[in-house]
Amino acid sequence: MDRALKRFLGILFARRYIGGKHIPEKRLLTRVRNLLTKEEWKEFQKGYTEIINEIFILRMKKRTGKGSEWHISLNPRKTEELKEKMEEEEKWR
Repeated sequence: MDRALKRFLGILFARRYIGGKHIPEKRLLTRVRNLLTKEEWKEFQKGYTEIINEIFILRMKKRTGKGSEWHISLNPRKTEELKEKMEEEEKWR
């Protein structure tokens, strides 16, 4: 798990986007992309898709305003497992 992905997950944990509380995926990914170089962004995308595939992050289609967008939040059933994974990665570095 790279540094940018840990930071991204840290934002979700700190702002308590868990379960019913969610944020537009596009908005959060745009913020992250502006802070990263091209190589870091590619690394981040690989880790991000891996985390979504492991269902640590929930993606849901929400109707907001005129259109509908993808919103994300942390899976409340897997938050402890995700915290352990992040701490385990930290031990090896």
